[in-house]
Amino acid sequence: LNGGDGLREDISFAACVSVLRKQFSAYCSGRLAEAGVSLGQLYILLYAGNRDGCPPKDICSALRLDAGYLNRELAKLSDRGMVTQEKNQADRRGRIVRLTAKGREVFQMSRGLFREWDEMVLSPLDAEERRHLTDLIKKIAFRDGGLPSGREESKKGE
Repeated sequence: LNGGDGLREDISFAACVSVLRKQFSAYCSGRLAEAGVSLGQLYILLYAGNRDGCPPKDICSALRLDAGYLNRELAKLSDRGMVTQEKNQADRRGRIVRLTAKGREVFQMSRGLFREWDEMVLSPLDAEERRHLTDLIKKIAFRDGGLPSGREESKKGE
């Protein structure tokens, strides 16, 4: 059952994604530690950096986070001077999240980190193969405008 490359042909897509996620986490851990953020906090910074002035409920929804967890992580990021939480002028009861200059530095650093990892992992592929693989994964990952998790279907029936 081995392919020409020595890998088993029956390895699932999910297993491959899991291996890549672990490799990506390991690759990022040192750089993120230097910046003072965890990988989970990085995703919060990335979301807030791409949507300046977003409410925490949008972050929870997009990243599929528990509100309590997000509040704890935002407090840590605020203590480290990476985000601010201001009153939402459109909804006086709510807040909005903004990156500080320090948060923007981490945001920019992470974009470079993602590009470096992409280059390293995709190096065995030629330009056409890279484009094709990326297009296929985007088609799966971002169908219907979000990440498939299965939770939406289970909540609808409740």
